[in-house]
Amino acid sequence: MRIGSHRSAAGGVANAIREAVDLGLDCVQLFTANQRQWKPRQPSAQECADWFAALKNVGWSNPEDHRVVSHNSYLVNLASPDMAARKKSIALQRSELERCEMLGIRLCVMHPGAHLSSKRSPQEKNNLLADPNKEELAGIKRLVSSLDQLHKELPGYKVFTCLENTVGAGTTLGYNFNQLALARELVQDPNRIAFCIDTCHAVAAGYNMDTTTSANATLKLIDHHLGFKQVRVIHANDSLFPCGSRKDRHAHILDGACGASCFRSLTKVAAWKNVPVILETAKEGLFQGRNWDVVNAERLRSGCGAKPSVKSAKAKYAATRFSKSSAAAVLFFAILIVFNTACKTKTLDQIRGDTPTETATVFRGPTAPTVDESVLLSRGKSQIDSGEYDNALITFQEILQENPKLPDAWVGVGQVQALKKDWTQSESAYSNAAELDSGNFDAQFGRGKALQVLNQLVDCIRAYHRALLIRPDDFDANLNMATAYLQLDEGRSAIVFAEKAVKLKPDSGTARINLGVAYELSGKPDLAIAQYELAAELMEPTPQLLTNLLNAYAQSKRYREAVNAALLLVKLAPRSNSYERLGWAYFRVGDYEKSLASYRDAVRIDPKHWPSWNGIGVNLLNAWVVGGKKDAFLQASAKAAFERSLLQNPEQPKVAKLIKAYKL
Repeated sequence: MRIGSHRSAAGGVANAIREAVDLGLDCVQLFTANQRQWKPRQPSAQECADWFAALKNVGWSNPEDHRVVSHNSYLVNLASPDMAARKKSIALQRSELERCEMLGIRLCVMHPGAHLSSKRSPQEKNNLLADPNKEELAGIKRLVSSLDQLHKELPGYKVFTCLENTVGAGTTLGYNFNQLALARELVQDPNRIAFCIDTCHAVAAGYNMDTTTSANATLKLIDHHLGFKQVRVIHANDSLFPCGSRKDRHAHILDGACGASCFRSLTKVAAWKNVPVILETAKEGLFQGRNWDVVNAERLRSGCGAKPSVKSAKAKYAATRFSKSSAAAVLFFAILIVFNTACKTKTLDQIRGDTPTETATVFRGPTAPTVDESVLLSRGKSQIDSGEYDNALITFQEILQENPKLPDAWVGVGQVQALKKDWTQSESAYSNAAELDSGNFDAQFGRGKALQVLNQLVDCIRAYHRALLIRPDDFDANLNMATAYLQLDEGRSAIVFAEKAVKLKPDSGTARINLGVAYELSGKPDLAIAQYELAAELMEPTPQLLTNLLNAYAQSKRYREAVNAALLLVKLAPRSNSYERLGWAYFRVGDYEKSLASYRDAVRIDPKHWPSWNGIGVNLLNAWVVGGKKDAFLQASAKAAFERSLLQNPEQPKVAKLIKAYKL
């Protein structure tokens, strides 16, 4: 493992290299420019020459050795909801990547940013098991959009942007591994994105690592969600504050709450043998007359067998400062992580498309069934086929009592529980099978389906990705993958799999609908219409298909065709929603009389259908305005319709504004 430190580039970027080598370090991290300025200067030609000369002198000239890491500016927030601020951040990050390319630096560490909306609720605050909430997901999508723009503007760059995990203070993103993985999955060019794991941040966020068991459990989660090979930088920092504190305060190695097992375990990961491990600990002062970077590096190299130094009063206080509630929370997460590991169940949700690194400590190879076990497996499958689900479950459990490492038996349990609609138990069984045999398609696909029903969509997508690595041409896996992405409103990501499903089964109406929805979400309504119309030819039209078709016509401003689709919808499903859509379509083509009649049909079916009351109000208001605002009855009727709508749904600022604007 290559151990280095963050060193100052004051006086020229080459100085950071010289400092690191003088201290006996194997690599270095630096700021390539002033990290507190919005418009930092680029290094001069002389500074570049000095830089490359220093690299050559110390034998670090090959950029693929990853001896040098850049850390971007702290000012960058690519997830900001403020467009002007995000543009400034994109420009600043672009200048950072340009410097990295200029200096031959292949690794640039970057914090994911903050969404700057409402903070998580108290019950959500330390929930590492949750999917991103609405605000976090929006922030991740802004981050992805910013990264996509940078990749488009800087084609061919070889530098990896390494997204770093955070403690999760305030509204910062990336405090659990699924958010980092989701960002990488959603970018158009994921091969330009990697990860940086900060040990202090992980522990402060709530990942316990102070025992060998908990440290290995957390490492297992990192591999499961991110993949060891995608982690290209490690920040080795102890945490001044306890697990789950969400406070980003670095301590010297063995002087904080991370525990010796944290650092001992990460040094044993074979995939990280040549990964730069960067110390970001304090540089001030000496320990027994020695430089702190040298001391911390020795502690890492010795496997953290050294005794911790005498802690400051502040450090001692932080390490023991547990209220009853915080101690309970930390204990809960530690137990939960270990329990999930013991049960071979992955519950931290994320997306990742590539095959995980398989090591002896993380994955085990499959166990082949014996002759007797094969007979029982066959019996269990026959019982499933005949609908004897309870008997089948007993048969598979009988096998597992003797051989709990048989993947096919766990798959059988998963199938039975799915047929019994117990999706939680089904997911657990499929997860066990996938853990024992990561190449088992039925295990990966079954787990994905169970997670999809449980609405754990990001982990579901990851399972489907693994299934597709095994069988890339499986129709159901491609179809379900597309559906899962659509459930996340990620039309662009869904298109790839929806198109593949259509290619595999061109006569599938369901696949055509999925592709249509993907096109529609991606702003391609004409392509969506073509797929919906083909689906209508291949299958009996459903209300949802007609609604989708109607909405796509509306996006393309093909309002007359929208009317025809709405008429079919009303005929097939004479509900309030259908009549409301018909009223809207008639209004768009200027047939206000039929529009008003359709909206009134909707409220006759459901007097509480507030969108239709708005439709009535708009038609009456339009008639009043066209008539020169002379008919007081029309004015009063429009006001009454809007008031009926607000009575059902008071949170309609546009309606309230309309009433005020026209003095209704």
